[in-house]
Amino acid sequence: MKLQSRLFLLVAAALAPMVVFATVAALMLLQHERETMERDAIGRARSAMSAVDTHLRGSIASLETLAASRNLETGNIAAFHAESQRVLRTQPGWVNIGLTSGSKVQLANAVYAFGKPEPLIAADDGLDAVVRTARPGIGGVAAGNVVTSPTVRVRVPVSYGEEVRYVISAPLNLKQLAALLEAQRLPEDWVITLVDREKRVIARIPAGVPASDNFREGTEHDPEGWFLGRTMEGRPAYTAYVTSDLSGWVLAIGIPASAVEAGAQRTFTILGAGVILALALGALLALMIAGRISPP
Repeated sequence: MKLQSRLFLLVAAALAPMVVFATVAALMLLQHERETMERDAIGRARSAMSAVDTHLRGSIASLETLAASRNLETGNIAAFHAESQRVLRTQPGWVNIGLTSGSKVQLANAVYAFGKPEPLIAADDGLDAVVRTARPGIGGVAAGNVVTSPTVRVRVPVSYGEEVRYVISAPLNLKQLAALLEAQRLPEDWVITLVDREKRVIARIPAGVPASDNFREGTEHDPEGWFLGRTMEGRPAYTAYVTSDLSGWVLAIGIPASAVEAGAQRTFTILGAGVILALALGALLALMIAGRISPP
């Protein structure tokens, strides 16, 4: 083997441990950066979900105050209807206040004039659950008989003894929930989505796209997590998500994969350039040494 070739091999052998060490260090740095981004994104998702839960708890508290009305205790539905109309005017986040009997008869709607009771037209699992458990309930996205646009309903029971005599419902304005997501002030290329237990979109910034199968699969296994997938527009993204104990809703924040991997790309670009430069300098040095050494 020529002296020049041997010197090239010597340079490569000397650089190999350094390249391996630098590659391992870069991979560790990449893992650390991703874990840091994951913690930050899940923290943001928790904060946003906390704002949503606070909004829901406020609605539940207001409905529970209304549930203590003396008019309900005495059975004066007409007076309660007038009372609910006054309350509705003070709640910009609600689009109606409905009163239903425990036997699922619609007794009053604040958006209508007081009329005769009517049986409910459609089956409502959320209403059934509140009557059965005597606990407040938060439903998913659905259109109603009175408010036909999609809303989410907050319900509280009105119990006397062990009997759930009435259920008060307040369909929430989805624009108010979207405003809570807007208030998080995320970067423009990030996506924040709030979905119900059936993964139907309640609010999304940017809006207008239904939940994808990829999103459903990524969020169905654990109540909180981080996964690599695609946004509803089809762009690669890392998604951090959390599930509310109060409502069962899921709030997710999608971060473009390019933003998460930008640091890694810079690191490996610098590493590759350094290796190439080191090899080039080593080869040049080998040539210079080979040129100075005379054959015996």
